[in-house]
Amino acid sequence: MKVQSSTVFAVFCTIAVLAALVGGWLFVGSPSEARLARFDARRASDLATISRTVTSYRLTSEALPQTLGDLQRAQPAAGLSFKDPAGQAYEYTAKDAFAYELCASFDTAAETTEPSVRPYSVFEKHGLGRQCFSLEARPPSRR
Repeated sequence: MKVQSSTVFAVFCTIAVLAALVGGWLFVGSPSEARLARFDARRASDLATISRTVTSYRLTSEALPQTLGDLQRAQPAAGLSFKDPAGQAYEYTAKDAFAYELCASFDTAAETTEPSVRPYSVFEKHGLGRQCFSLEARPPSRR
């Protein structure tokens, strides 16, 4: 029985495609893992936006907002998102005149060791589950 070259070619192509799929899955991760990482990146970005808006509010109001609702009413055009991609609300707590805490639940753990210049880099390093970030909104020092 003689094997046709087209059959050998088809088998080779099938093996190559399967190897590429398995290699991609191992190297990049599954689509669901990529989705979870994308959601966590969105959470970090949202928290950074909220943090910048809290700082802006503190500089103009000379007090921290008591709730995220206060922040939204004061800056309705800021385009703030107070819910994560899964629909869970972010948590905000004013601690004193300058200190506050932002919390979110993350789907993955991200231990970033590279320095970042992005404004939400403080939020990029997080564990799995509910994570809280203690922050301050201090006015610039006058010299």
